[in-house]
Amino acid sequence: MNLVDQIPLVERRVVREGAGVGVELSRTYLASEADLWDSLTDPSRLEHWFEPVSGTLAEGGRFELAGSGVSGGISTCKPEQLLRLTWDDADNLSTVEITLSPAAPGTRLTVTHLGAADEHWDTHGPAVGGIGWDSSLVALAFHLAMDTESQEGEEETFIREVAHAWSRALVDAGGDPAEARAQAERTIAFYLG
Repeated sequence: MNLVDQIPLVERRVVREGAGVGVELSRTYLASEADLWDSLTDPSRLEHWFEPVSGTLAEGGRFELAGSGVSGGISTCKPEQLLRLTWDDADNLSTVEITLSPAAPGTRLTVTHLGAADEHWDTHGPAVGGIGWDSSLVALAFHLAMDTESQEGEEETFIREVAHAWSRALVDAGGDPAEARAQAERTIAFYLG
């Protein structure tokens, strides 16, 4: 599979809810709701495409991601339909909602990550969090396809193109085009150092 070919398969939207801002990504996978749900909730599968997770992975439980140190709670868990989490990455408390719905063919996955508008958002815009979720959705596609190989050197192109896709999503949501482009460039520098 090719990372860059995965970019147009995702629909991106900037969301605002009260004082909160965030990103929403939707993508259809050629997988059943049961298989996709299992990929999202089985720790032995999560560690292959997301990161190792521990905790009580049930409604009312708490989780911790071993690689990033993110922790949180599971507020809603409706198998094969909805997973709602609190997301605490030490810098910001936010919410993540994952929904599954039937699609022809396969299953549509929507991830909505909503947090407070803060200095980090003002500097980098939606791409700073969006790139992480875009990367996760691609990793999930690779996992479901049992494909672990990407082409060498395409990571930088992927980050650049996804940052600009988030810039366009911000403009579509009413953001200033010049500031959206500037935020995308700052995010690219943030990721590529």
